[in-house]
Amino acid sequence: MRFDLYFKSVKKHKNMVKQKKFLLSFTAFGIILSVCLSSCKKEVECPGLPYQMEGYFPSVSELKFSNAIGDTLILPVDEYSRSIPRTLTNNPWSEGASGMKPFCVETIEARSSMNLPVYWSFKLAVSEDSKTTEINFTITEAFISTNSFNKVVNETPTTLGDYKVFGDTLIMTAIQPPVVRFTDVQIVYGLGLVKMHDVVNNCDWTRVW
Repeated sequence: MRFDLYFKSVKKHKNMVKQKKFLLSFTAFGIILSVCLSSCKKEVECPGLPYQMEGYFPSVSELKFSNAIGDTLILPVDEYSRSIPRTLTNNPWSEGASGMKPFCVETIEARSSMNLPVYWSFKLAVSEDSKTTEINFTITEAFISTNSFNKVVNETPTTLGDYKVFGDTLIMTAIQPPVVRFTDVQIVYGLGLVKMHDVVNNCDWTRVW
């Protein structure tokens, strides 16, 4: 036998052994990595926003207001949505979630069409992660004024044991932008938005049914 062919055969055998060891090591690493990733997953159970919370903004087709001299203001409800309970799982190594823990936010949202001269929106959000409940109301007149109202409490229906996290009556003052028309709004549980104070026209707009 030629020695050069013998050495080539031995060298080839050694390379095959190395390749097998590498594949076995790579497979073992993959299994260990998979187990680690599974153990790193975090899960948040979203209990859902209690249907009773809709009492702060009942589902209606429009909001109609009147002032002391009989003028009317109508805010149509073009969209009303409510998110559904869900469970979120987060893998810290997954794309778009690296290192971030899962979060759970349930919402009720109502709004008018953005094509209207007066656009408005209402949003109620409960975060199980931060244990907060937030209510937001915005009303905008194109090129005239934007009026925003916001209230956050460090409670959720789950932690409070009661869905009336804002009480029976909630009065909010506008977050002051350069131009404000409505400075205060009043929300009553079971009725929704019932009153808006108008500083431009020096009147109160009271909900009528």
